[in-house]
Amino acid sequence: MPRLSLVVALLFALAATAVGAQPAPTELPGLAYDVEFFPGTEYDDSIPTQQEILGFRAGDRAAFPAEIERALRVWDEASPRTRLVEYAESYEGRSLYYMIVTSPENMARLDEIKNGMARLADPRGLDDAEAERLLASLPVPAWLAYSIHGDETSGSDGALAVLYHLTAGLDSSVVELLENVVVLIDPMMNPDGRHRFLQQIAEHRAAAPNVDDQSLLHSGYWPWGRGNHYHFDLNRDWILGVNPETRGRIRAAAEWHPLLFVDAHEMGSQDTYLFAPAREPRNPHFPSRRAHWASVFARQQSEAFDRYHWLYYTGEWNEGWYPGYSDSWGEFRGAVGILYEQARIAEDAVLRPEGTLMTYREATHHQAVSSLANLQTLERNADALLAEFLAEKRRAVSPSGPYADRTFAVLPTDNRTRLAGFLDQMELQGFEVYVTERELAGRSGVDQLGRRFTARTLPAGTLLIPNRQPEAYLLATMLEFDRPMPPDYLERERSSVVRGDGTTIYDVTTWNLTMMHGLDALTLDGDLPAEAVRYRHPEMPQPAADGPIVAWVIDGVDDASVAAAARLMEQGVQVRVARREFELDGTTYTRGSLLLLPVDNAVAPVDLATTLATTAGDLGLAVSTVSTGLGEGDLPDIGGGHFALLERPRIALVGRGYVSTTDYGAIWHALDTRLGIRHSQLDIDALSYTDLRRYNVVVLPHLSYGGLPAR
Repeated sequence: MPRLSLVVALLFALAATAVGAQPAPTELPGLAYDVEFFPGTEYDDSIPTQQEILGFRAGDRAAFPAEIERALRVWDEASPRTRLVEYAESYEGRSLYYMIVTSPENMARLDEIKNGMARLADPRGLDDAEAERLLASLPVPAWLAYSIHGDETSGSDGALAVLYHLTAGLDSSVVELLENVVVLIDPMMNPDGRHRFLQQIAEHRAAAPNVDDQSLLHSGYWPWGRGNHYHFDLNRDWILGVNPETRGRIRAAAEWHPLLFVDAHEMGSQDTYLFAPAREPRNPHFPSRRAHWASVFARQQSEAFDRYHWLYYTGEWNEGWYPGYSDSWGEFRGAVGILYEQARIAEDAVLRPEGTLMTYREATHHQAVSSLANLQTLERNADALLAEFLAEKRRAVSPSGPYADRTFAVLPTDNRTRLAGFLDQMELQGFEVYVTERELAGRSGVDQLGRRFTARTLPAGTLLIPNRQPEAYLLATMLEFDRPMPPDYLERERSSVVRGDGTTIYDVTTWNLTMMHGLDALTLDGDLPAEAVRYRHPEMPQPAADGPIVAWVIDGVDDASVAAAARLMEQGVQVRVARREFELDGTTYTRGSLLLLPVDNAVAPVDLATTLATTAGDLGLAVSTVSTGLGEGDLPDIGGGHFALLERPRIALVGRGYVSTTDYGAIWHALDTRLGIRHSQLDIDALSYTDLRRYNVVVLPHLSYGGLPAR
């Protein structure tokens, strides 16, 4: 008998023995988790349960985005305590919602509550009598957000459990909570990533449960589900606002000025459960009382976990420095921010080091209990938290407060795209921006490199952003040029590294938004100058032609000129680029400027003038016309060798394998949405038999490890 056949026979025999010896899947010790999430609660029979809507209980398995939406819609229709709000749409066309849950009495005056919170959030001109009336009459808003990373799924299923409990619960504890709190639940922050990951899990589901966390059933595969459609990490996007999910969420949450901001995540499968507060360093722009309240919430959350003998910890990670996380963004705006990290179980259960099983349903239970515990802490301390919220906002706008006598200045630039990107961030965050219409002399302050000046003149058109405004805390940390970490912390960090214990720093440690946009900026001493006026977007100048048009020109000083070239070539337009500075009709243009010549486009498949106007308008670019091809002096003429005809790029973007998903996604996003140019996505493991001659540009993002496969 051939040896291979003998091996196969032995494997079959072993398999048959194993099948006979092992318990049936449902008999695996610890696999069943039938604990009630909120035991003893009486529920309204007229409100359908999740089991009745979806056919399974919260945590029996992870709900797909479409299933979560179905449950939201049913509960919204069934209960006078709920109102469903759509706040954004993902790249893949999935809706993002938050559900308002509060008493019917509060529901009838939602606009009044929202306006009252806005008045406290901007207390300029608010007298004491009106402030006291608002403090006495307003319920407090809480924003609970779940599963911003699509492959950290238990948060969203915990949200469903909390939603049903608050929507249908008849106990006095639920009724009273909703009289005092407006609960705003964002149950699914990343529907595209969640759907992708759950589809991967479904592809690997077997007849018997799998408790090995290294299995594809628990991990998924490239590009996993952490990011959104373009693989952006949405939990790093709160100050940048690149993605539609983030942009809609910032606007929605900011309208409510929540006093509690929960952000539910997952971490390594062999871990336990962590929640706030994080360890030092803490960003000094967090309001001063935030550390006190973090301890209050943590104490009561731990009590809720102790009742079940669940394991948890606090203070062993860093996430209190960077303002771009969900909970930290909420803290800078006035909330108590609380992070959850549940040990990740994607399906069934995971075998833990001590030999026990943690089920997905138990993980979901952890998230639900945490949420309710935090809401109850908020309710107990609502009066104090609301009063402190007002006090913090008054400090932010006070002429004698910590943010008085400082103004950020952004100097004028001809690069409209860079300036527009920065201004978009300021507008998205609700910051107040001004501009000076004439020169301002004798200003003191520091530049982006920390160099002090004493008598600088600011040109007309300088943007001025006073730090003294309602969102001063967030504004300060977003725009400061350099905020060094405390020396004592850096000393401890160095000691840890030297001892071989590794770094204690978790993630982003420094940022500078004006430098990121390539803008020259200053920090000025003093408050907003009296000459400043509120900034208004200028109208785009339109090209004017008094004679024959020899060429249309887009100045290369603007970053978007590259996108214009790509989009025009995609439409069949011939585009030239200037290899050096030139001057035509008395106007000087930079190297890299684009020229569109009628003679080049005599047989173009589109109307040149219309296509150019539309493309430039979409990108916010100015277009000039020139009536002569003769350059001034020894500057180049249009017919010479300094105006090269561009070749349409044929781009291949390499992914999969060990390619970094975030690098890949950022490049894909830039090609797709910024440049607007067609490209092919290739599998790195298939390059050896791919015909690369079809492409004139091949983009290889960062490789996590390893190199290109051998040809």
